[in-house]
Amino acid sequence: MRIKRMIVVLVASGVVFGGVLGFVQFRQSMIKSFFANAPKPVLTVTATPAVMQDWRAVVPAVGTLQAVNGVNISSSVSGLVRSIGFQSGQDVRRGQTLLALDSEVELGDLRSAEAEMALARVTYNRNVSLLRSDTVSQAALDKVEAELKVKAARVAGLRATIAKKTILAPFDGTLGVRKVDLGQYLEPGDTIVNLQDLSKMLCDFTVSQKDLGVVSVGQTVRMTTDSWPGETFEGIVAALEPQIDAKTGMIGVQASFPNTQRRLRPGMFAKIEIARAEIDRAVTVPNSAVSYNLHGDAVFVVTETAGADGKTIRAVERRVVQLGDRRDGLVMVHKGVEAGELVVTSGQVKLQNGSLVEIAATDPLKPAAAATP
Repeated sequence: MRIKRMIVVLVASGVVFGGVLGFVQFRQSMIKSFFANAPKPVLTVTATPAVMQDWRAVVPAVGTLQAVNGVNISSSVSGLVRSIGFQSGQDVRRGQTLLALDSEVELGDLRSAEAEMALARVTYNRNVSLLRSDTVSQAALDKVEAELKVKAARVAGLRATIAKKTILAPFDGTLGVRKVDLGQYLEPGDTIVNLQDLSKMLCDFTVSQKDLGVVSVGQTVRMTTDSWPGETFEGIVAALEPQIDAKTGMIGVQASFPNTQRRLRPGMFAKIEIARAEIDRAVTVPNSAVSYNLHGDAVFVVTETAGADGKTIRAVERRVVQLGDRRDGLVMVHKGVEAGELVVTSGQVKLQNGSLVEIAATDPLKPAAAATP
């Protein structure tokens, strides 16, 4: 009796578990069938055709701007600031007085030294007259002459020291912020103010030795800066370093740029482009069309097929591309895309190979512009 009861329980349990397992498998089969037969969503993207155009390759570089003349004005002697002859940010001319240090002590020493020099000159002239009558010896005259030269040298030294007490502008330029005050005691080398000649800017950068044949003095250079986005400044190559850095294989280059409007400032970082002489024909696409990846850069190309109802079906094909130079928002494509093919320029994040797409006139991710009243 007990054995029969156990058999009944086992049979009932098997039926229950079998039913549950069958239901789970049936549900999974139905879910898989639903997703397999569900229509693919149509994603909205923007696209533009790849274009074949003339492309002049460039040598890119990054440099730093500096003024053609720039210096921190300082004094070579110490002293109290007696007067200041400039304002912060002022334009000055070469030779203009910027600052004067107190020189009363030196002026007093100069007057004393000049009196001693005058006495030494009188003594020398007297001994010259006495030498003609053999009253004094040549040795005595030589001693007096040496004393006169010593006195004259001391006078010249004091005059030079007094001249250094007056600080003059070494060249035309624009002053920065004043660093001193009246009555302040200056030590030699203390900065008074910064002076920059902004009429012309220099840009120092380096290029690879393989591009040495492309770069020459007088060649046109294009420059862009973050301070003035969308604007290009043109200059020329002013100088090349005579020696290549053996450790890096790079050569130093200096370019010159006119700066009549004073929009360029020393210390700015700049992107440099030196155009090569040859012109190539190349397929180009917008930078926004490229998905950059460590495993290979790729673009999504729009393909068109005719549907059963006669409507055009657009899908995307992911292609790995070989890229070249980049410039003005475009990138050169050496391999992977042909001229005239549509490439997706926005909305790539949600795409995968074979996704259905609808091409919009504007970027669907950007808010629509406000209507003009």
